[in-house]
This record gives sequence, C-alpha cells and structure tokens, in this order.
Amino acid sequence: MSDHDCRAGGCANAVPAHLKDTGMCLDHFLADVEVRSTGFSRMLDDQPGDPSLRATALQFILLSAARIATIGVQSPPDDQMVRGRMLHVMLMLADLRERLDATAGKK
Repeated sequence: MSDHDCRAGGCANAVPAHLKDTGMCLDHFLADVEVRSTGFSRMLDDQPGDPSLRATALQFILLSAARIATIGVQSPPDDQMVRGRMLHVMLMLADLRERLDATAGKK
C-alpha cells in the first residue's frame, strides 16, 4: 500500500501500488470498472459496428482484467467480500467480451 489517499471524493483509503496510476483504492477501482463495463455494453448495443468503440472496449477489457488478475495473484485482499467482488467484476468483463464478439459484423 502507498501512503496516498484515494482520489474519490471523501475516501481516505490508501491506494495500492498496483493501482497507483489510477489514484483509486481497490473499492473505487472496481466500482469504476463496473460502471464503465455497463457503459460499454450499452454503447455496443447502440453502435455495434463502430470500429473505434470496439477497439477501445477491447483495450479496456484486457487492461482491466490484467490489473485485477495481478492484484488477485500478487496482493490478494484479506476480505472475502472484496475477493468476491473482484471475481464479479472479472465476470462482468468476460460478459462484455462476449457481447463484443457477438456484435462483430453488425452495423
């Protein structure tokens, strides 16, 4: 853990080393990924053939999943609920990837 506080308003949680560049604690990082996953899912429904959106969504999925996996392996949280939330977010990312694949070729 670093000695910097989370940049989310009013949050005094420390920012883990693996999330230093985001400036968020694990809880706020996971919440951000959840919100962004939902947003990408909606945008893919509305604009399935947009190549820029598809590339951005794929990059988001890969980078977010890699970061969560790294945290889970290198510094897993002690709290079972937080580990469960990490798994939930990984499943959301997997669902988003499936949606991305399912909308391939649609206009």
